[in-house]
Amino acid sequence: MWEKLPHEQQLIVLGLIVSIAVGLAITAFRFYSPAAPEKITLETPPTAVTVMVHISGAVKKEGVYRFKTGDRVIDALNLAGGALPPADLSSINLAEVLKDGEKIIIPEKQKPEETVDEPIKNGKGKKRLASANAGKIKINTADVKALDTLPGVGPATAQAIIEYRKANGPFTKIDQLMKIPRFGKSRFAKVKELVTL
Repeated sequence: MWEKLPHEQQLIVLGLIVSIAVGLAITAFRFYSPAAPEKITLETPPTAVTVMVHISGAVKKEGVYRFKTGDRVIDALNLAGGALPPADLSSINLAEVLKDGEKIIIPEKQKPEETVDEPIKNGKGKKRLASANAGKIKINTADVKALDTLPGVGPATAQAIIEYRKANGPFTKIDQLMKIPRFGKSRFAKVKELVTL
């Protein structure tokens, strides 16, 4: 029967037989050869994003510190060595989450106003206020109306003082007023004796 097939058909049949044999050989090789070890890729956890925060004021070690995202103001205070005795921690939110580039100012407690005895007249002594801050406007607590009474300070500047206070925390020094836009040395000279923390 093979001899009766034309030469072209014999070549086609031989090609098919060779193809089937090669296919079976490849399949057998894959089945019986040892499998190559699979590459195991370990996913590394993403590195914690860090935030940089400047802490100053009534702390033991003022400076710029690095924190993990999600750390809070209390963590910054602890890293700065803790608060100094005159620190007023009730005026800041210790549970607030830290933000990159933020400056935290730990304010000092207001000193109690001192009183002194006036000379006794007619057998009666009186107490009088001896504080140098008596009658001064407190820039950490004053509202727009109170700040507007200062010479050279209008409603817009008074609002700018409050916005600065909200963004940067309470003032720790009176001369920080000069950091407010358009609040130069000449305006500061007019109000420095009229304000207190």
